[in-house]
Amino acid sequence: MESRDDERESSPPKSDRKFALTYIGWSSLDRRTTLPMLPWLVAEIRRRGERGDCGPVVQPREVQLVLNPPFVRCVPSSSNNSSVFIFEHKAQLVSRFIHNSNDLTYFAYLLRGQPDNPESEMSCHVFKACDPNQVPEVISSIRQVSKSALKEDTKPKQEADEAFYNSQKFEVLYCGKVTVLHKKAPPTLVDDCIDKFRQHEVERKRLRLLNGQRGSTESAPEFRTRCSSLAGSLQRKPGDGVIMAPTRRRHSSAPNHVQPSDADKNRTMLFQVGRFEVNLISPDSKTVVLEKNFKDISSCCQGIKQCDHFGFICRDQSEPGPSQYVCYVFQCASESLVDEVMLTLKQAFTTAAALQSNKTQVQLCEACPMHDLHKLCERIEGKLTKLAIQKYLSQLTDNEQAEIFERVQRLKPGSDQEENELVILHLRQLCETKQKSHLHIGEAPQVNILPSTSSRFKLDILKNKARTSLTSSLENIFARYKQSLDSLFTERNLDLKIFFLHVLCIDVFGCCVLDHSDGKELLPLSPRAFDSSLDPLGRLLPSGERPKRTGADYRALWKTAIHQQILLLRMEKENQRLEASRDELHIRKMKLNYQEVGQCSKDAQALWERKLTAPGRTTVPQDKEEIYRALCQGVPKSRRGEVWLLLSHQHRLRHRLPQRQQAPDTTYHDLLKQLTAQQHAILVDLGRTFPTHQYFSAQLGAGQLSLYNLLKAYSLLDTEVGYCQGISFVAGVLLLHMSEEQAFDMLKYLMYDLGIRQQYRPDMVSLQIQMYQLSRLLHDYHRELYNHFEEHEISPSLYAAPWFLTLFASQFPLNFVSRIFDFVFVQGTGVIFKVALCLLSSHEGEIVECDSFESIVDYLKTTLPALTLTQMEQTIAKVMEMDITKQLHAYEVEYHVLQDEMLDAGPLPDDSDRLDKLEKTNVQLKKQNMDLLEKLQAARQKIQTLETSVENFLSRESKMKHMIRSLEQERAAYQKTIERMRSCLPPDALTDVEMTQIKTGPNGKAKNAAKKP
Repeated sequence: MESRDDERESSPPKSDRKFALTYIGWSSLDRRTTLPMLPWLVAEIRRRGERGDCGPVVQPREVQLVLNPPFVRCVPSSSNNSSVFIFEHKAQLVSRFIHNSNDLTYFAYLLRGQPDNPESEMSCHVFKACDPNQVPEVISSIRQVSKSALKEDTKPKQEADEAFYNSQKFEVLYCGKVTVLHKKAPPTLVDDCIDKFRQHEVERKRLRLLNGQRGSTESAPEFRTRCSSLAGSLQRKPGDGVIMAPTRRRHSSAPNHVQPSDADKNRTMLFQVGRFEVNLISPDSKTVVLEKNFKDISSCCQGIKQCDHFGFICRDQSEPGPSQYVCYVFQCASESLVDEVMLTLKQAFTTAAALQSNKTQVQLCEACPMHDLHKLCERIEGKLTKLAIQKYLSQLTDNEQAEIFERVQRLKPGSDQEENELVILHLRQLCETKQKSHLHIGEAPQVNILPSTSSRFKLDILKNKARTSLTSSLENIFARYKQSLDSLFTERNLDLKIFFLHVLCIDVFGCCVLDHSDGKELLPLSPRAFDSSLDPLGRLLPSGERPKRTGADYRALWKTAIHQQILLLRMEKENQRLEASRDELHIRKMKLNYQEVGQCSKDAQALWERKLTAPGRTTVPQDKEEIYRALCQGVPKSRRGEVWLLLSHQHRLRHRLPQRQQAPDTTYHDLLKQLTAQQHAILVDLGRTFPTHQYFSAQLGAGQLSLYNLLKAYSLLDTEVGYCQGISFVAGVLLLHMSEEQAFDMLKYLMYDLGIRQQYRPDMVSLQIQMYQLSRLLHDYHRELYNHFEEHEISPSLYAAPWFLTLFASQFPLNFVSRIFDFVFVQGTGVIFKVALCLLSSHEGEIVECDSFESIVDYLKTTLPALTLTQMEQTIAKVMEMDITKQLHAYEVEYHVLQDEMLDAGPLPDDSDRLDKLEKTNVQLKKQNMDLLEKLQAARQKIQTLETSVENFLSRESKMKHMIRSLEQERAAYQKTIERMRSCLPPDALTDVEMTQIKTGPNGKAKNAAKKP
């Protein structure tokens, strides 16, 4: 009868399924156990439970197998509490079922190792059912639970992956790279690299002054501005190189081949720590400029003097010569950020090693003992069982045969079947023991390798390498010539095709050599005469005799080929330009993928076209009323970015800010070269900004990287505001309509010229004033709605704060938000009040019908933003007719007056004692907080000291083990030498040596007989 246990948080509402069974027992398995071995293993577990002669006795017991998704739990029948169980595991860990064909009441299933524990083994659990018809039902139920559990595990895994990648990104400044001789980093490596980079920078500035021009590279080689990588590299443009200092003799431990980055360019990168690799992403080029797998990184280190720098050494196969290790050096905004990067790398390496070991495939070769046992179990069928086992036993050594025979006879099997089961049991134990010390085919033994075996093994490796290298080289050659042929066959000149085909055939197959001096063809190198019928290119020639060409003909052909090659290069450049234009149009279409609110008429489009192309539009003020009327008629979304720029220029011409209120005069590109302290907050919000929009949805795609650049630049420009949640949505809307630099200029216009930055300041006084103004507007114009909000204690900050901080962009459709931005650029923040008031008034009836706090807030945050196109047009029409400028000014003055009165009045007499107590409590809490912080710092220092001690002990232990191993090998060599020397000595000398050993004492001194007095 089914019963309902205590509900788990993750369990579905369905009741648990229970099956009454008999639990026979279980056994752990080797990972190389195959399907033919399983019936013998089940028989072993059954025999152990019945007789106890195959291992420890496990008495069968009555149990209930409880299926509580996603868990399978084995509970004793005598227990009513499902929390008391024999074992428990997840249903998705069941890998295989075994149903005994001889006795249908027995069944078993296999459990694979735990994913979070790489060292966990496989196991097999055996059960017996009362009714054979119950077994298929149990197996089917477990399979259904396993499938549903696997589906449920998919979503949390994706969310965990996204959280992992979102939290493992850091902004760094790429300093450069150096080639090192060793894979382990000395403690001072980063500091030495920084010194070398500074020397190169000083030398470069000195040579610039000598050359008299910036970035001259005529007298010295140039450096690469970006680090080489597997994914790609950013090469320096001609004329922007860095002058290398004259080569000097270096110490062998010093870094050589120093390649600093160019300080004149944007060197800031995003350092991303993935699951198995490290990526360096350039926000400028929107590409991955460095990608290194963890297995290629040998060590990481932090600067000692330069604490805000770190680096890692990795293998670089592209570097010529014996030095194949390169150290990349980076700088962070602070020392604490470097500590966080180093801790993240350490955790990532540990996690990757565990995951990799868990995913390691089981090695198996033809000579493996477990593979031989697998083939034996496959051959055993019916009456041939005895014969197959005896044939396998004959291949064992005499000692192994005797040992197995004695063990089997000691257990006294009652039948041939029992005897076969016992033999297979001991064979499996023997094979598992031999498998531990088995060397697979192709593996070299680690110790005591004979010279001939070692040389033969090395020779096989060299042969394989040579064969692979030759094959890849030929493939590369044929691929290059195929590309040349494809490019040449696109031309129409048949003679030029034939000429190049002949040259290609001569170059690749060596059938003839072309003499350019006299224009004649030499005979082939083969002793036979050249057979024209064997010419693979003959079918390409026109019918008739092959024309003989002179040197002038070939020179003309070469000239034609050169002209055509130049034409091809021009066509490729044009093709690249067209592809770039096509990609730009595609991105622009992706950005503006929304439906306009109100169709823009042709007259309005023509009016905007005239205004956007008018001369002096950025220097001559235009009619303000005419611009507003054009704005009310609509704005074409393809020109919306240009219209916004025009509106900002016109506003700046009429309203000049005082010098102290203007934005700092720092260019966008100069700001991008700096590191920001707000990087964590910005990186976290990238995935939350327009998550459903195609341009911003890709993780660290072009949209997110552009948004990061824009937010980072503003956080460095406006140090008082820095970065605040909400700015990302405003910047995102700007980026969808214009380039990065234009969007940055428009963001400065919104923040400084229109004064929106006041609401993002740390005290947020401006936002509090706006919330008071909105509340007063509701009180004066929509009293019933105001009273409904007051009755349920709903303040404007609960629903309207995101509207003001993001200009409606976080919750409302993009087409509606873009239309609001049109009016914000003309009328300022007053438009936000008008839109909010129109939205609340148009939905007043539905809001009043909500009778609880939760329902009202849910309606304001979910239902209200889902506007139809008609509702958007009606709201915008109301906004254009509304004017509340005087009311907003009056409410702001009223707010300040109330604040002044509250400050002048001071606290009430009755509250003075309570305030004193609160102040004393606050002081005590602050003191306790400081004490706890000091204890925390001391604990952290102690943990670091203990970790250092543990690492020292581990390294000392490994050294001692290595020393013991070497001493044991040395001792074994000495013993072999002594034995060899004894075998070479004659018997008489050997007797004298033994007598000498008897006479000598433990210290090697002869014993003197004690003299009696």
